[in-house]
Amino acid sequence: MRITVKLTRAENTALLGAGPVELDLEEYLLGVVPSEIYESSHIEALKAQAVAARTFAVKRAMAGTVVDDTTSFQAYRAPLAESSPRSRQAVTETAGQVLTYGGEIIDCFYSASNGGTCKRSGEVWSRDYPYYVNKPDPWDTAAREEKPTSASHGVGLSQVGCMWAARQEIPYNEILAFYYDGAALVHEYGTGSVVGFEEETGGEIGMKLVESFLTKNPCYTAGRKITVKGLMLHSVGCPQPKASAFINSWNSPSYDNACVHGFIDGNDGTVYQTLPWNHRGWHCGSGSKGSGNNTHIGVEMCEPACIKYTGGATFTCSDLATARKVAERTYNAAVELFAMLCKQYGLNPLSDGVVISHKEGHSRGIASNHGDPEHLWTQLGMGYTMNTFRQAVKAKMAGGTSSGTLYRVRKSWGDASSQLGAFAVLDNAKALADKNPGYAVFDENGKQVYPSASGSTGTGTLYRVRKSWSDAASQKGAFHVLDNAKRCADENPGYSVFDEAGKVVYTGAAASATYTVQKGDSLWAIAAEYLGNGTRYTEIKKLNGLTSDVIYAGQVLKLPNK
Repeated sequence: MRITVKLTRAENTALLGAGPVELDLEEYLLGVVPSEIYESSHIEALKAQAVAARTFAVKRAMAGTVVDDTTSFQAYRAPLAESSPRSRQAVTETAGQVLTYGGEIIDCFYSASNGGTCKRSGEVWSRDYPYYVNKPDPWDTAAREEKPTSASHGVGLSQVGCMWAARQEIPYNEILAFYYDGAALVHEYGTGSVVGFEEETGGEIGMKLVESFLTKNPCYTAGRKITVKGLMLHSVGCPQPKASAFINSWNSPSYDNACVHGFIDGNDGTVYQTLPWNHRGWHCGSGSKGSGNNTHIGVEMCEPACIKYTGGATFTCSDLATARKVAERTYNAAVELFAMLCKQYGLNPLSDGVVISHKEGHSRGIASNHGDPEHLWTQLGMGYTMNTFRQAVKAKMAGGTSSGTLYRVRKSWGDASSQLGAFAVLDNAKALADKNPGYAVFDENGKQVYPSASGSTGTGTLYRVRKSWSDAASQKGAFHVLDNAKRCADENPGYSVFDEAGKVVYTGAAASATYTVQKGDSLWAIAAEYLGNGTRYTEIKKLNGLTSDVIYAGQVLKLPNK
């Protein structure tokens, strides 16, 4: 792709001549990026600037616009192209990547600073775009506290905010996602596939999460947002383990009957995010009390190829062992994904109506009449239920270590029909066994690993987690292993651990102060108001398990001690 540039700067005319010149667009960017942002900036900031500048330029090149070399369009200094290796790296590593919305290249703006608040384009100019949202920008605020910067129009990327975020190790795709709400990052100047990222999900969660937005699906282009109040688990209802099969067929303007937030691949457990989490999906239909589409994120688990539906939710299976492995794989990936999302949106998976299945959604009057995913688990004899799933999500949020081994929770190794679940995280399996008297944890060789025969992992004592010994109704669990009981108490402020005689053996953390997010709030402002210093916003993020700086009205945040 090429772009025509009118040269006005003396350094440019000395090098390229006086008349307008036609340049390869990527070569043009080599002179734009170091002119617009410091060459010494973190590479992720340079990459974010490269994509923003490219998107701005492509939009105008496609319209036949002749741009100039000043900030009336974008600053361009030809000599810098040869003396800015970091900017060259950023341009090269993002080559062809632009931002799109609804399948169209966005009108991409940016400025030095937004003064701490991202602006809607309609507040500054005559036209509103859906990807420019008025919201606090804690990155810009933090940057200006370090070095005062005058605010400009404030629409789109804040360059000082971008540079600050990159220094905090926030990748360029997340920086762009914050400033251009709901926009997709697409290859080949907007004509190729969505750029995929394998995300680090934090803590002990090690799933592979790939962004693969269905940018052509009418649900995506509608761009409606929701306040996330819960998560709904589905299974696809057909013998197809490949997530790509659904992504390829659903990413079409003519596919207007469904769209979900993610698929979990049955072959390797990869999670493909197909909508921004806060977009309204079309995943559950509606019921007598409304639609879960308005409140819940919807995720589909792919199903084994070796099953054959014979009517409704009933199926036969030609290879039970293979089918069970697919179901175990998707179940464990769903646990990790839902744990991450519960942390991100401040949700308690054990609270009523927060984590539900499509089947449960129908029973609650907010979804169509489906039986998934319980029908799959039941007919494969997995022993999974939505209750075990919710407990596993809660345990995953508390942390745990994982390995390639699947740990099975059964009454005995030979009693496969009693199995309650199979877990990649041993602590999750232990937690489930603790909640079901008479059950134990077995490795893949049938060896009982918890409670151990030697007694090394526990004793005959049961440690109970309660608010007080006399308040039996408050009991959260009874554990053979003291450390597990302690962890449960720590997860539930105000709770203690008691031995069988009613003696307190461990006291968990005191109840944390909480704050309900109001419209217009930012983590920085909350930290400044309640902790006395805006820079302590990172403590709020860590305490609540947040993976980004985005918060939502109505979200309840725990606050660290002053």
